[in-house]
Amino acid sequence: MERNNYTVIVTIMIFLFVFVIRIPYINNSPAEQGDFWRQSDTEAIARNFIEDRFNIFYPQFNYDGPKPNYVQLEFQITTFLIALLYKTFGYHYYLARLVPIMFFLGSSIFIYLIAKTYYSKPTAWFSVIAYAIMPMNIFYSRAIMPESAALFFFTGAFYYFIKWYREEKLSYLYLSAIFTCLSISQKTPTIFIGLAMIFMLIKKYGLKFLAKGELWSFFFISLVPNILYLIWSRNMAEFDFVTNIGLLHIMPKSLKAFTSLSTYKLSAIEIVSAVSVGLAIPAVIAIINAKWEEDYPILFWTLSMFLEIIAVAAVIKLKYYFIFITPIVAIWAGKTFGKLCDNNKAIISVFVGLLILALTNYKSCNSFFVEKNSVLKQAEVIQRYTDKDDLIIIGTMEPTLLNQSRRSGWRANIKYYKDIPIGAEKEINYLIEKGAKYFSPFGGYIYGDDGSYSKYLDENFEKLGEGDYFIYKLR
Repeated sequence: MERNNYTVIVTIMIFLFVFVIRIPYINNSPAEQGDFWRQSDTEAIARNFIEDRFNIFYPQFNYDGPKPNYVQLEFQITTFLIALLYKTFGYHYYLARLVPIMFFLGSSIFIYLIAKTYYSKPTAWFSVIAYAIMPMNIFYSRAIMPESAALFFFTGAFYYFIKWYREEKLSYLYLSAIFTCLSISQKTPTIFIGLAMIFMLIKKYGLKFLAKGELWSFFFISLVPNILYLIWSRNMAEFDFVTNIGLLHIMPKSLKAFTSLSTYKLSAIEIVSAVSVGLAIPAVIAIINAKWEEDYPILFWTLSMFLEIIAVAAVIKLKYYFIFITPIVAIWAGKTFGKLCDNNKAIISVFVGLLILALTNYKSCNSFFVEKNSVLKQAEVIQRYTDKDDLIIIGTMEPTLLNQSRRSGWRANIKYYKDIPIGAEKEINYLIEKGAKYFSPFGGYIYGDDGSYSKYLDENFEKLGEGDYFIYKLR
């Protein structure tokens, strides 16, 4: 077999592998153990596009209150694509999961191209495999969430930037600007990639880069649309639970995080958990053995996203905010594996080792794929006894019951909104006046209840259902 044919076949097989290992559980509902709140919200937004307002600029939740509940979130690329598929082929969860899977495949292509640009083809192969089999990516690459889209634009932004950096074709610079803009529109912390770009510009041009008009164009293309969307979405939003979440919950704590030893400890634990020990070790080996002239672009990229981890991910403490380190760790690990295969004799051994690691990492994710059957059963009860337009109160902080039952309403006893009175009787009567018709606890559970909430409901309202799966009829 000719060498060119061999490399093409190997490359195709690797990308088929990346896709195939994401097929199991593809028809799972959003109510998985892994981030069921975020997944159910995302899927509900896609449905609401179809059923209420088919406009990408008007995403809405099913809570808190009657529709519309327009919300300030990332630019809705993933949900709008899901809505288009739903509208064409019907409501099927596998369609919703195909969207992030395809975005992840796209980011895998960029990983391959970046690694091949600076290193060897085997390094590119191993980088893609490492990227695909990381525990975090095994789950989140097919989760109904915007993370895969963010990874696609994030890796694309860096790839087209290094293409411009090496060849100085303006088309690559403007492509990078567009990808950077879209990356930030999906996940604001990806803005840290700009630090890597600035470091590279300083190395190449010194401070003279500030006089280049095309770089100012890059700056405006990357940021201005996102600023305009932020202003628009803040003014459009009727639901304020997540409005300005970054300003309120992240930025005030970011500077302090850099001086806290616990931040670095948490970051190290989360990074290793995200990528696995089997890939963290070869990545560290590659970083230790890095050569400045050969590796400085990846070193700058690594530094910029490590700063993102300290300033954002370790502050907000949501696992999926650590995902933007995975492409970088994959390339470093791929470099170590590629070095092992310089004589071509170790390639098969490395492939086999990675296959074993893939099985181990997949097994470590099994609990995340388990659906919460109790949520699905309670959602069925809500659907059985209520009409589509009925407003429901649920007894959980997470809104999954509303999303899975395709209903709108409120979350009880969360004590968040100033206009909603505190206390079972006052809150229930207030929400009845606002249109609430049913109350759904979850296995008898009501968030923050000391027993008085359940007692009031039991004494004053009829139960519909049986056993642990029931709802109260409020009127």
